[in-house]
Amino acid sequence: MTERTAIRASFSRAATRYAAAAGLQRVVCDRLLELLPDRAARRVLDLGCGTGFASTGLHARYPGAMHYAVDFSLGMLRAHEQGGRTARVCADAHHLPLASASADIVFSSLMLQWCDLPVALAECRRVLREGGHMCFSTVLHGTLAEIDDAFAGLDAHRHTVSFPAPEALTAALTGSGFAVELVRRETHVEYFADARALLQSNRDIGASRVPDGARRALLGRAALRQVCNRLEAGREARGVPLTYQLAWVVARASSGDRS
Repeated sequence: MTERTAIRASFSRAATRYAAAAGLQRVVCDRLLELLPDRAARRVLDLGCGTGFASTGLHARYPGAMHYAVDFSLGMLRAHEQGGRTARVCADAHHLPLASASADIVFSSLMLQWCDLPVALAECRRVLREGGHMCFSTVLHGTLAEIDDAFAGLDAHRHTVSFPAPEALTAALTGSGFAVELVRRETHVEYFADARALLQSNRDIGASRVPDGARRALLGRAALRQVCNRLEAGREARGVPLTYQLAWVVARASSGDRS
């Protein structure tokens, strides 16, 4: 099983409980919808659509467009309600089955961190018309730092995704042929009743699968207890914290030379 296949399977397993667990994801998506450009659009892609948090907002902003709900998880797509002008497409952001220069808007909320960023951005640029917009949210370096710290030294494996630094994100955008029009950044902290609830929440949204370098076997009881103790050591008055470094970006498909 390849890493992309394993990640796809993880999100498919999480599809039935995703909507209930993904409170932060819904908030981030709603804020991204507020940043959509006020322009005419004939084709709109919701890339990494999940169970459809953005669907109503995208249709309200672009009522005359043909909408494509794109996700590489069949489980997520099955949970996405299909409307009269929405086509559900099972596809990987690395290889979109869409014609070049065929879309006006690519919308993507909290999905790009699961991709090879330059590859996914180049593919989004390919399908966008000149002057089209890519509007996305993602997470940056420092996200899930508490999980990284809790697992540090227990084994040689990674337990979170390697998130990009802000300057790496900007470089990937410009290198893929985008002109950045807007960037908003914010630190957000989620709180959990205990360490096990924190770890379970990460599994419930399908985010516990880590590409290249992930641990393949289950963590032993003693090691898991140590992880939980480390997480509990960071407890604050509101609970056990988990930090997200969030970014919202609006970028335009540029006619400039690409590196």
